[in-house]
Amino acid sequence: MNNNKYWHPVIAGFVLGTAIFISFMVAGQGMGASGTFARVTAQLTYLVDSSFAQNAYVINYLKDGNALANWTVVESVGIFLGGFLSAALAGRIKSGIDRGEDYPAFKRLFWAFLGGVIIAVASRLARGCTSGQALDGAATFSVGAWIFMLAAFGAGFLFAPLFKKQWKNVK
Repeated sequence: MNNNKYWHPVIAGFVLGTAIFISFMVAGQGMGASGTFARVTAQLTYLVDSSFAQNAYVINYLKDGNALANWTVVESVGIFLGGFLSAALAGRIKSGIDRGEDYPAFKRLFWAFLGGVIIAVASRLARGCTSGQALDGAATFSVGAWIFMLAAFGAGFLFAPLFKKQWKNVK
């Protein structure tokens, strides 16, 4: 099956909303991925030096003995596998760096890495990632989540012109 078309946004939104609803019904909480990275880091830290289990931050993840024994870890693995399967079925798997024609690859990778680090640190400080804030928070009508979404989209529109050169003529 080689279909390069993406789902219609309304259908994708309906499916995502249904998945969030099911997540609340089955797991008693919504979806989010940033906890997985904290759990993997806690588990790796513990494996390197078990004395880290006494750290106030790490101990919260190791209280059951295995930081990876959590539904968010399974969810994140499922997100990766589902995304890969979807891309494979649609014939969209390719290697390369998406960037503008005249934009250097190292610069694109630098900005992508820096943005990833900022998001990772911010998600831990905020005790949740953008998916947790925007999707779960909006689904539960959290005022803070709606303020976050407006701020995130506003910042995106405000700063997009500064990074337009990176994406110009991307195919």
